[in-house]
Amino acid sequence: MQKIPLNLAKPGMSLAKPILRENGLVLVAENTELSESLLERLERMDVTMVTVQGNPVDLGGGGQNPYTNRVERLDHLFRKHGDDPWMVKLQTHLKDYFLLKAASATAVAESPEQVESTGQVEQGGAA
Repeated sequence: MQKIPLNLAKPGMSLAKPILRENGLVLVAENTELSESLLERLERMDVTMVTVQGNPVDLGGGGQNPYTNRVERLDHLFRKHGDDPWMVKLQTHLKDYFLLKAASATAVAESPEQVESTGQVEQGGAA
């Protein structure tokens, strides 16, 4: 199971958890296979993250951007707190967060339909 930004979800992936409204109503059921039209609908509904089955997306964040730089710096910043379980947990959460942001930023940069005629990349959809 992997929680990914919506812009990294692809048709054919299956949901590992249902997508819920703020009031708890189910928008899309667990085990639903994503389609292009469903992804577009979720984007219009401002859904930013989905949990899919397996680990279909490499969150390595290929290339350098501010988020991959932050991931690389975490070991240095937390070097004196290796024996504190709370700090280790915090470091793990920060690393996961920055990897998601890096992968999301990479996906936005590689998406040709989001590049304006000026060559700049629009920031869209990712939390």
